[in-house]
Amino acid sequence: MRNNRIVSALIIAGTIASISYLTIKSDPKQNLEPAAVASIQGYPDETAVLLNAPPVTPDPVHSGVVTKNSFFFNILEEGGIPPRQIDAIIRASKPVYDFGRIQPGQYFEIFTDPEGELEKLTFSLKGTESYVEVVSVDGNFVTNRKDYPFEVVVKEASGIITSSFFASLIEQGLSNELGAKIANIYAWDIDFFSQIMKNDYFRVVYEEKTMLDGPGCSKGKAIGNILAAEFNTSGEKHYAFLFQNEDDFADYFDDQGRSLRKQLLRAPLNYTRISSNYSKNRLHPVLHTYRPHLGIDYAAPTGTPVQSTGDGTIMTASRTRANGNYIKVRHNSNYISYYLHLSRFAKGISKGTKVKQGQTIGYVGATGYATGPHLDYRVKKNGSFVNPRKLKLPPAKPVDQEKMAAYLIFAGEQIASLNQIPIRDPRGDYYAEKSAEKGSERYGKDSDRSGSNASD
Repeated sequence: MRNNRIVSALIIAGTIASISYLTIKSDPKQNLEPAAVASIQGYPDETAVLLNAPPVTPDPVHSGVVTKNSFFFNILEEGGIPPRQIDAIIRASKPVYDFGRIQPGQYFEIFTDPEGELEKLTFSLKGTESYVEVVSVDGNFVTNRKDYPFEVVVKEASGIITSSFFASLIEQGLSNELGAKIANIYAWDIDFFSQIMKNDYFRVVYEEKTMLDGPGCSKGKAIGNILAAEFNTSGEKHYAFLFQNEDDFADYFDDQGRSLRKQLLRAPLNYTRISSNYSKNRLHPVLHTYRPHLGIDYAAPTGTPVQSTGDGTIMTASRTRANGNYIKVRHNSNYISYYLHLSRFAKGISKGTKVKQGQTIGYVGATGYATGPHLDYRVKKNGSFVNPRKLKLPPAKPVDQEKMAAYLIFAGEQIASLNQIPIRDPRGDYYAEKSAEKGSERYGKDSDRSGSNASD
């Protein structure tokens, strides 16, 4: 089956000159070609191209997923690897990956030769599209970090909101992952909990990715980049187009070239709950005295990735008695952000390091004055601490002036392409046809929007 898929994909790749399509690397922040980003129209539906075609490999002798009580040593023992080899693998791999830090949810595969000696070991890396591979070479173990090979298909989707945004995705047979990515792109412009109304609609062009090899590759499809999107709320169209405004960094802009990002993210992590709000007079849980709490505490499990909320430069990545492991980032002349009580810093994070918005800089912990794992996130504006949840931030920088003329042509082409996508509605063609023709008055008897607020 795997051979057939690879042969088919290579045949498609061989006819690439006669087919109009778009393939972009999975991470919009890495090495995107401007010409590729600027041409998503004209592709045939479900045209695929094979990236990093994998070699054919035998089935693993042992594979699975790391659970809460899993240990690396035990996993390899269950795969028949002798203790002497396990110790050698751990030592040889430490400069690339510390197998003592494996986490629940990582996939693994173990391959052995006929004598039961390890030939290859692979471990997926959580939160990335990479995995660690250990191979035996002349009696020694060589460890490398590798990117998954993907089959990427450009697809279209659309839908009308009948009760909520995510319910409409289910009606169209679309994934929640696609919905989460759309919601993340529009996070600053659309409130998906209160602003989405019945009979609003969306259209989107996106990548669907299938892993072809590597640990956990049989677990289904994933959503790649959102390439272009339109979200219509109350008759107002919100556009988002992926465009490479800076070298090696693609971002989302509207039809006028304005960034859809703000200078800082709303929160530095996907948090479970807020355990303590910004306050001028709070009872300290460790010191048991009333004092100001000038940040927001996000309760989250130890090891949860913490993101820089904006582009900037690391001012401090250090440790103090009260703050524990903490990071301070200067974003511009006005804003500085703080991240306290981290368990550890991300690789490469040190004073002077430049970081991008959304980049992982550390991991949740309970160092310093902390009663449990959480992140204390703080923001200083013009020299004074402010409540991060009440900040009204300007957008990130727009398309560069020297690229603006080309961008506006590009945006017009993308709008024309989006307009060709039929708006799918489970209630029937009547609604879809009217939605395309009559704007905010398109819904006939359903045009009364009172009481139809569609919160998720």
